[in-house]
Amino acid sequence: MEKETILGTLIRQLGLSGFQELARVSGVPLRTLVRYDQQLAKEGRKTISSWKAENIIKLANTLNKTPGEFLDWLLGKERYNGLLVSPVDQTIQGVPISDHLVYEELLNALLINSNLGYVPTTKDIEEILRKWKKIPKSTLKEIRKNYMYSVIYSLAQSQLKPTNTK
Repeated sequence: MEKETILGTLIRQLGLSGFQELARVSGVPLRTLVRYDQQLAKEGRKTISSWKAENIIKLANTLNKTPGEFLDWLLGKERYNGLLVSPVDQTIQGVPISDHLVYEELLNALLINSNLGYVPTTKDIEEILRKWKKIPKSTLKEIRKNYMYSVIYSLAQSQLKPTNTK
């Protein structure tokens, strides 16, 4: 089975039948869409930089997104309260994080703090990772264990039903 292309995913998400229908609803010429799709399949996401801005705007409008949101989607990036995150590349603010557990924990911590207005720079992320590596593994294991206990406790509490006080 062939892997779905990025534009194929777009077509599926819009509930369209194929490239012809995408061309019709977006106003982007069919040949252009097919060329974009072939470039993406062959050379990857870097080819998006050669796309005409006019076509990016048309496709974004088709999705009811801003051109920036559409480009983030095309590039596999996500933004959360100012954080630029790529689950595909496992990066935060462009900084790659090889350990998936560290990536998830750091992302969760940053999301909590971004709600308070803190948006780290690339240098901040690099500094956090440098300091993270200095934490003894036994300490991290204990922190993770305590966190899991708190999650389990919260879940158990949410399942409790108030008793009738009649």
